[in-house]
Amino acid sequence: MFSFRTILSVIAFVGLSFQGFAQNQAPILTDFTANINWNTSTLTLEYNVSDAENDPLEVLVSFSKDGGKTYQIDNLVGCVGDLAYPVIPGNQKKITCATEMLIGVAPDFRVRLVANDLQPLDIQALVNQVDSNRLRADLQFVQGIRHRSTGLAKLTAVRDSMEHLLEAQALFTQDLTFPYAGGYTAHNMVGNAVGLTAPDTIVIVDAHYDGVSNGPGADDNGSGVVGVWEIARILGGLPSKKTVRYIGFDLEEAGLLGSINYVVNHLPATEKIKGVYNFEMIGFYSEKNNSQTLPAGFNQLFPAAYNAVAAQQFKGNFITNVGNVASKALTDQFVAAAAQYVPDLRVITVNVPGTGSIAQDLRRSDHAPFWDGGHQAVMLTDGANFRNPNYHQAGDTLGALNYTFMSNVVKATLAAIAESAELLHGDQAFANFDGLVSVKQPLDCNFIAYTVPSDRSHIYIRIDQCANDPLNYTLFDAKGSQVATGNLESLAGTLQSVAITPLQAGFYLLRLNNAAGAKTIKLHIE
Repeated sequence: MFSFRTILSVIAFVGLSFQGFAQNQAPILTDFTANINWNTSTLTLEYNVSDAENDPLEVLVSFSKDGGKTYQIDNLVGCVGDLAYPVIPGNQKKITCATEMLIGVAPDFRVRLVANDLQPLDIQALVNQVDSNRLRADLQFVQGIRHRSTGLAKLTAVRDSMEHLLEAQALFTQDLTFPYAGGYTAHNMVGNAVGLTAPDTIVIVDAHYDGVSNGPGADDNGSGVVGVWEIARILGGLPSKKTVRYIGFDLEEAGLLGSINYVVNHLPATEKIKGVYNFEMIGFYSEKNNSQTLPAGFNQLFPAAYNAVAAQQFKGNFITNVGNVASKALTDQFVAAAAQYVPDLRVITVNVPGTGSIAQDLRRSDHAPFWDGGHQAVMLTDGANFRNPNYHQAGDTLGALNYTFMSNVVKATLAAIAESAELLHGDQAFANFDGLVSVKQPLDCNFIAYTVPSDRSHIYIRIDQCANDPLNYTLFDAKGSQVATGNLESLAGTLQSVAITPLQAGFYLLRLNNAAGAKTIKLHIE
């Protein structure tokens, strides 16, 4: 006979099982490859795709001629096979495309594959992936003087880490530089998760990674930096209809110079900025009465927000959601996302008229240049010097911050971005050609190439037969970057020695071409 406790246990198990099955799992792409055969004039894409529920899938293929900066969807004109809808999950799926559609491509040709089961996106599941322990671990690395004069090495290390993280998510990454006084070169680090159907509509999440000359800047603005990193880790590899852009701004502490340069010089007129979420200190939290102060005149300009703070004895227990009136739709969306997905996060919202000139304290971060440019933007902040007593001081360390609060801010922002960018319930994969694609016909040429382990400064090339001598050679590394180029003038049947900059061990691509065509082989350096 079953006991009452056993029956309850069975009911609980069934309930958990039902809950698990109710959360539809996204498809997963693996083993995506792209190969071209000029003899048959075909580009062949092969992949495996699994789906826990075996849902029929929509599979889309798109091509980039600029290394992933922009993509063009095939729309079934030049490709056939396991694409469009419906595609049944399984292994050894194949798509073939005519090489005519590749005319005009450069060596950084890239192809993207997207599998979507057309099921609703579980935003709460994504929100739950935000890890406060990981935020703290990241901040332990980021903490330190990050200043062009007194902490250049740390500033550079944090920037390089952001670049590596964005690249690891297969984002199109740019290091946008500009000169500053004293010979310093400033860097804005940008990563794009390019949208599938509305790539010119952009959702931005950003934080400045520089700090003051005399403090470790854990809250200002290490907290914002690790918040951007966490969202990039969770959302960066997922397909979306609109483009999600991750930015680390330099020289915020010098007067918002990084974001000003970006807005003025790097926003194409063809792009529509749907919204900017700017993290400006998101880690300091206090339940003490009177731990939150407010700028002079705040009670008169924003009485509702002032009364909300006063109602809880001026505790610093909320995130401030600052927009201008033109950005009200964005501030409203953040409030709604927090209420639905992170109900423990207290949000107080302020919308300033115009570009915020009547409240200069609310313009003190990288959202302000976007306001000035007519774009919707919000600043998410713990209040800086109006709450954190360690502002711009040596005491701005990770031990003074609240990681539950920080993670809740990141969660609400992630949810708002997922909604704004219209993330898909799917997966995506990429394949690069690294110089294998050419607009020319295959070169009627047989050759071998090798190096001697004790001498990596020469490549030895033997051409057995080749039409239309002479030849040009180009050597690419595994990332598709050109590392050597030159001419080969010797006739067939001779061994030629090509002097180059000493190579590191790894795989390279050697491309020979002339007026008749081109041919590429892999070269393994041990």
